[in-house]
Amino acid sequence: MTDASPLNVLLVEDNPGDARYIEEILNDARELSDRELNPGGEILGQQQLGDRGDELELIHESRLADGLERLDEQRRDVVLLDLDLPDSQGLETLERVVNRTETVPIVVLTGLRDREVGLEALRRGAEEYLVKDEINSDLLVRSVYHAIERKARERQLERHREQLAALNQLNGVVREITDAVIDQSTREEIERTVCEALADSASYEFAWVGELDAATDEFELRAEAGVEGYLDDITITADEDDPQGRGPTGRAFRSREIQVTRNVAEDYEYEPWREYVKERGARSSAAIPIVHEGTIYGVLNVYADRPDAFADRERQVIGQLGEIVGHAIAAVERKRALLSDEVIEANFRVEDVFAEFDVEERTDDEIRLEQVVPAGGDEYLAYGSTPAGNDDALKALVDALPAWESIRILDDDLGRLRFEIRFGEPSVQAAVATHGGYVEAATIEGGDFHLAVQLPQGADVRQIVEVVQESYPTAELRAQRQVTRDDAGTNRMLSAFHEDLTDRQRTVVKTAYYAGYFEWPRDSSGEEIAESLDIAPATFSQHLRTAENRIFGALFQDPDEE
Repeated sequence: MTDASPLNVLLVEDNPGDARYIEEILNDARELSDRELNPGGEILGQQQLGDRGDELELIHESRLADGLERLDEQRRDVVLLDLDLPDSQGLETLERVVNRTETVPIVVLTGLRDREVGLEALRRGAEEYLVKDEINSDLLVRSVYHAIERKARERQLERHREQLAALNQLNGVVREITDAVIDQSTREEIERTVCEALADSASYEFAWVGELDAATDEFELRAEAGVEGYLDDITITADEDDPQGRGPTGRAFRSREIQVTRNVAEDYEYEPWREYVKERGARSSAAIPIVHEGTIYGVLNVYADRPDAFADRERQVIGQLGEIVGHAIAAVERKRALLSDEVIEANFRVEDVFAEFDVEERTDDEIRLEQVVPAGGDEYLAYGSTPAGNDDALKALVDALPAWESIRILDDDLGRLRFEIRFGEPSVQAAVATHGGYVEAATIEGGDFHLAVQLPQGADVRQIVEVVQESYPTAELRAQRQVTRDDAGTNRMLSAFHEDLTDRQRTVVKTAYYAGYFEWPRDSSGEEIAESLDIAPATFSQHLRTAENRIFGALFQDPDEE
């Protein structure tokens, strides 16, 4: 079976004889059932159709009110409309139908031979005007076909104009948002700025940002513009088994990809909120996950009064907002963590990590992971140490854990083995960092994995629990407390490291340090570290010297010069 559908005709005619005559003509005119439409309203030629054998679908109503209800229930391909009905007379009848639907072509049927009435009907939105006494099979078939074809072309041209206008404006809005979020100092300001910029544009009606409550699995409102209290009277979840979780917001959260509804009235998965959204003037919507380095902060929802919005290029451009906003939120969360002395410490334990991942070669000695740095793309490098002689246990862990790709032994002097592990996907340490926190300690001892995470005040610990359990399903939150961080975290050198260096410069410095570049003799050469980071040796040296200059400059800076 193809995606094409038989022609769906709504006949609104109160005269039983005229209605019966029209029905007979339509049923006899087999060409109509051969001329079918695809879901987008495009006429399909006979050569494009398979052997469907479907009959023409004809719905007849004798009152306008009943006809309008039929239009609301299901999209029709064409309306055959008598102007003089029991509950509506003359051109007012046409106006009421035109106001109810902008996309369905209307063929007016009347007993009047008044040319002026016919021309006025065409000016007010009818595609064709037929006098009943002059109707025959060929004339009716031709008129219906031309009405559908003309309307489809008009819709296509209108959609194209709207998409071009929206895209031109959207590019400006995205640039405006990109510039604006850089100047914001809190997550709340970033989210409000984005919603206001979208709602103020001519292309969109309103926007809101929602965050998932892990306890209830429902989305809670964080910011909105162009609408008030959007989530007050509706429920949206992330549960794919719940009808309220199968809409675009839930799908965007689960897939981490933009989800578009191009026609709210026709998308069956929009059923729980369809009338609620239509009452607010929306015809289409986009749900954009706010994601940075694998961590999702929420979902940005944008609504347009245009059907078939968010196609192709518009979808691609507006989808970039998720990454832009996610990066901005991660930056302010990191800065807040840097400047605050009061932090939340969460302690996790994974009991017998060797058994959980079926690692046969094991050790009860301590294995300490000291630092994780991004190596570019989706790869990360972790540096750590363990007593000498645990080479086999380390290699077995790397072979067993999905994210651990390879290991490089740096040195085993003084009875201590230092190593570098390459991760093929974001580690727990990196994911925690995107929430403004960092891993204070990560050790495997006696077979148990212990993890201490420090987070800024106000951070959602439940999200961190989810992050940890995604990598280690049996991880337990053992303790949570508020602690005062050592003020060394706010000195000038640390500020210079976090605020004056680029991401790439920080990566180079961290990698060089934990790879033993500053040891004597060196555990890793500049060429080896450059190869690990997939950069040229000259680029490595340039980044390292720039970073050293800025960090030492901060160290020796006179406080009176600040």
